[in-house]
Amino acid sequence: MENDILLELSLIVGQNQVITDPVQQHAYLRDWRGRYKGQALAVVKPQTTDQIVKLVRLCQLNSISIIPQGGNTSLCGGATPLDQSFPSQIIVNFSLMNKILAIDIENNSITVEAGCTLSQIIKYAEKHKRYFPLSIASEGSCQIGGNIATNAGGIHVIKYGMVRDMVLGLEIVLPDGRIINQLNCLRKNNSYLDLKQIFIGSEGTLGIISKAVLKLYPVPLGYVTGLISVKNISQAIELLNILSVHFSVCAFEIIGQTMQQIYNAKFTANQIPLSDAWVILFELQTPDLDNAIELISKIGLDTQQLIINDNLTLRNKLWQIRENLPVAEKMYGVAVKHDISLPISRIEEFILLNQKNIKKSYPEAQIIIFGHLGDGNLHYNVQLAAQAETVSQENNINQIVYTDVLSLGGSISAEHGIGQLKLSWYKDSSDLNSYNLAGQIKQLLDPNNLFNPNKIF
Repeated sequence: MENDILLELSLIVGQNQVITDPVQQHAYLRDWRGRYKGQALAVVKPQTTDQIVKLVRLCQLNSISIIPQGGNTSLCGGATPLDQSFPSQIIVNFSLMNKILAIDIENNSITVEAGCTLSQIIKYAEKHKRYFPLSIASEGSCQIGGNIATNAGGIHVIKYGMVRDMVLGLEIVLPDGRIINQLNCLRKNNSYLDLKQIFIGSEGTLGIISKAVLKLYPVPLGYVTGLISVKNISQAIELLNILSVHFSVCAFEIIGQTMQQIYNAKFTANQIPLSDAWVILFELQTPDLDNAIELISKIGLDTQQLIINDNLTLRNKLWQIRENLPVAEKMYGVAVKHDISLPISRIEEFILLNQKNIKKSYPEAQIIIFGHLGDGNLHYNVQLAAQAETVSQENNINQIVYTDVLSLGGSISAEHGIGQLKLSWYKDSSDLNSYNLAGQIKQLLDPNNLFNPNKIF
């Protein structure tokens, strides 16, 4: 039976695009954090939508689960297959569906296959004097299909929104092999339901995204990039509000003091040059450096603790710090990680409340904070003295953190998704009718639960 399936897979995509050797499969079977490891009958690499359709129909006939996988940069185990206790499953990897199909300069849109890397799209747009604003640390390896399937966020959400706001059209293969053609480049199309939105953020559980049409923008005239230290979150929010009145703020990042120390210990060649309770990295889309400096000097913050420039070299150096924060934190050791969002007005309240509640149970805990203050998204990580204790106390720590997040109107997942990591918390944090309706949509489209099973549901 297994050999027959492997032969059928080879007939669809070609023998060289079916990986069965355990050594060659290794990189596809683990998530980026090394938390999850699964098994697969094969890693299959289609090159066309027609091949995806044939793969889906073959798997339906033989009750084989499909794990869609892009660059395998998921932080919640969403693109990782399940372990050996689960029935047959294949990974459908999109790295060979990596063609840019069209660019429309006048319409400011680009049509791509799902396996295009984010950096590939950004660079192609730049060659045509256009700008694609999604910016995340994994842009060299993550693929746009995965970005869309997880509704990725990143540093520019404050100005451009989530990936959901950057998608004009999609082509989707449903679990029964039908193709949904929503591949249009219209900015206005009010003909009943916008069906593509169901699949954005669905993490491969409802359909496979094969192609996409994305919004492009004019290249910004210039950037002013700044780093400033502040004593508290209130000062940071005041700065954000004042800058937003006078400039187009495209990024507003926060780095807590513990994170500053961890980063500086791991990346000695490019250290954070300021230190305080909080360091803010902000960026304005403007060529007007002098006006930015003048405005900040009037706010009342300590300009001795300000680094600001419109120099490209300095800009890259500062953003390299931000991109390496999660790397430094990963190098530092195991922590219970949270990707949470809150109303910006309640972030300081949450931090004070939750630190108090964490310390009640774990007096020696380190709370490591960085993230996207401009859109209310914190990467909020708790580390205990011993790795084994951190691992054993994960559920209790999650209970403390998520209870406080939800009590203040927040979300347990700002940009990383649900995957395997937050499966139970997704149900517990949703209102019952919303959760049931989402489950009914899953049942309608994938009644045999073969698309990314045991993720979200």
